[in-house]
Amino acid sequence: MKHLPVVIFCVIVFALSCRNNSSEEQPADSVATVDSTEKLDTVFSEKDNAFLQQLNFSKYAGSLGAPVDWRKFRMVTSSHEDSLLVSAFQPDNLYYEEYGRLLKYSPDSSMFIDLDSYNIEIQKDKTGRFTSIENGPDTEVSLINLDDKKKTRLVFLGPGNGVEDGAWIDNNTVVLIGYRERDTTRMKTAVIWRYHVPTKTFHVYESADTVIGGQLSSWRKERLRQIL
Repeated sequence: MKHLPVVIFCVIVFALSCRNNSSEEQPADSVATVDSTEKLDTVFSEKDNAFLQQLNFSKYAGSLGAPVDWRKFRMVTSSHEDSLLVSAFQPDNLYYEEYGRLLKYSPDSSMFIDLDSYNIEIQKDKTGRFTSIENGPDTEVSLINLDDKKKTRLVFLGPGNGVEDGAWIDNNTVVLIGYRERDTTRMKTAVIWRYHVPTKTFHVYESADTVIGGQLSSWRKERLRQIL
């Protein structure tokens, strides 16, 4: 019996050690869950589907008699990008007058997406109305951070490819909607680039439905017509 206090003490120490280990391991599990949510999304959630359905491009496709089924898109690549081209944002005096209505602002207005200024020239006609002229076959889409006055090039595409629309899911997440042309068939594959700003992570989704690619290739003209 003289060893009983020692035994009780050892049992108490062991119990406290197990409890502490359990407490320390729990946050690691939580972090893994949060971190994997963005990475493991191979298809769009119902919330994302609803968001995409309310975009003007979806309405345009529906008016053509071929509504877009966003559930057909599947994630094909996921990557963390530390090498995106970043430069100072120094717009000229006419930038906001000419392109202001085309810019896609984040919900908190701290950032915006510039889809058009690289290859679309905006001019005023004799009546004072803005018109658009395409400057070349390449496409560049930039993310502008108004807090630090930085411009980040998100996407650059050569001839036969394009980004025709963009939107913010929330203050941290951008979706760019466009197409890429297959070298062998020249068919246009619909693509969605989903970019998470804080983690600099791209998730790229594609759909095998070639009808969507064709609709996107004609959407730019209609989009500019509606805005300008």
